Formats: sequence, C-alpha cells, structure tokens
Amino acid sequence: MKKQAHVLITAAVCLTAALFTLSAESRAYSRDPGERVYQKNSLYNNICVHQNESVVTLTFGRAARGGVQSQADVHDPRRHMLEYTRMTFCGLLYHSEPNAILVLGLGGGVIPRELRHYFPEATIDVAEIDAEVLRVAREYFHFKEDAKLKVHVEDGRMFVRKRLRDKGAKYDMVILDAFTSEYIPYHLMTREFLEQVKGILAEEGVIVANVFYTDRLFEAELATFMSTVGDCQVYLGFDSGNAMIVAAGEVLTPQQAAGRATALQSKHGFSFDLVAVAQMLEPDITPGESAIVLTDDRAPVNWLRSQPSARRRAAP
Repeated sequence: MKKQAHVLITAAVCLTAALFTLSAESRAYSRDPGERVYQKNSLYNNICVHQNESVVTLTFGRAARGGVQSQADVHDPRRHMLEYTRMTFCGLLYHSEPNAILVLGLGGGVIPRELRHYFPEATIDVAEIDAEVLRVAREYFHFKEDAKLKVHVEDGRMFVRKRLRDKGAKYDMVILDAFTSEYIPYHLMTREFLEQVKGILAEEGVIVANVFYTDRLFEAELATFMSTVGDCQVYLGFDSGNAMIVAAGEVLTPQQAAGRATALQSKHGFSFDLVAVAQMLEPDITPGESAIVLTDDRAPVNWLRSQPSARRRAAP
C-alpha cells in the first residue's frame, strides 16, 4: 500500500508540475468573459464586449461565450490572449521585414496593433467593413490609428480592387482575417478574389489566411489557394481550431522554419515564442481528392462549414 501511495503521489506531483509548466501562451485565453459592457446589432454583426478586470473580449454572433473574435489585456497590450494572433506572425518566416502590410478584418485590432509595435517603420492598412467594429476597437481595446496605421471602413474585396487600379500599390504581406466562427464571407475566399490579391502583392510578398481546419471548408480553401497561388504551407493551432494558410512562393522545412523563427525572436524580442509558432508547421498537408476549388459562381461555404473534417491536430 505504501508503495502504491508513493506512486500515486509521485504521479500527482508530476501532473501538477506539468500543468504549471504549460506555456503562458497556452494559459492566456480567459474563458470567463466577465460582465457584458456593450452590445449592439450593427449592419453586419451582433457585437458584444465583455470585461473581466483588465481583459476585454469581443464576440460576434448569437452566443455570448462563443465566437470569440478578439481578446486583450488592456493593461498589458503585448500579451497575446488568443492563439491565432500569435500564429499570424508565421508570415514573417517568409518575409522577415515587411514595409507595407494589408490586414482584412479589424476585430479588436490586436494584429495590426502588434505589427505596428514590432515594425514601426512599416505602413499598415486595415480594411474593415463595419464602422461599429472600429468604434468598439478604439473605445474598449484602446486601438489607435496614426500616420502609418490606417483603417479603411470598406469591404475588403472592394478595397483590394481599388488598390489594383493604383499600379504602384504593392504589399509585402496581406493578412486575411475577416472571418468569424458563425459567418464566412465567401467572396473573400474564391479563386477570383485571390487573383486580385496576387495583383497587389509585392514580388516576394506573402499571403497569410486565418481559417478553421475543423470542417471540410478548410480542404476547399487550401485547394483554392493552391490552384491560384501555387505552393502553400499550413500551420495548425494546438489550442484552437485555427490554421494559417501561407502562400509565399517558398516552401520551408520544419528545421528552416525553426531556424528563422529563432533569429527573428532574438532580433525583435517578441512577447510570445515565435519558435513555438514555427513548430505548428505541418509540411505535408494537402487538400483531399474531393476538395473543390471555390469560385465566384460556386462557393457552397455554409454547406462545407456544416461538414466536419476528420483532420485532427496531434498533441505537441
């Protein structure tokens, strides 16, 4: 009995130690949104803001505790609360010093705010269709625009189309983040749209798309990217159903990704571990044989979202 008790105690101690040595990134997400401090039905979203001490949470949709769009600690803006905002920085592994960045979708403004912090000389454009989202980001998330960071209240595809007319407008990095857990604007994921994005991309530019890999829409999105922009790579989240599709005209091995991440971490001193992001690379992912290419006249997004995927992320 004493031996069994010793084993049980040892196991408990090991388990407790493992739980406490989880990275701060894994523990960051606050699952208790706290008190609702704002709610409004805008033209495009049912917007809710909850606050739990210094942590504010933005949700879109009907479920107050689901569909988290943004989360931030207003007392510690460098703290990344959600896994996907850290994952977005995987684009830097392909273009380490972007001078011009376009982000489609604002949310609480965490991604453009952090890019502005780490790349102060870069110009950053954000296209956000909902003026009320911009107002919420300013008021509750302390998001600020300046001479180099500008938000354009406009549909993302229309914004890209206008930039196409300006032959000199080229971006080193385009981040597609205009999606929520309840609504996917299909016109921002078709082959025709990606062709337009290619038209505003600099010669060595990179596209990073935040998507979900838990349903069959992911297969279609990956197939659409590969048929339009060529080779792509995928980073799968550990703590969420988020994935990043990266199109950069370059394919990295896990070792190359880790090496570049180590160098960038040392140079910029990110508040999160970019090497851990690099380890999310799944180099062998390809779309299934039945995956369709999404086009303007054939994009059954809602049906694909309702079909679960057999793809699962292995534990780290």
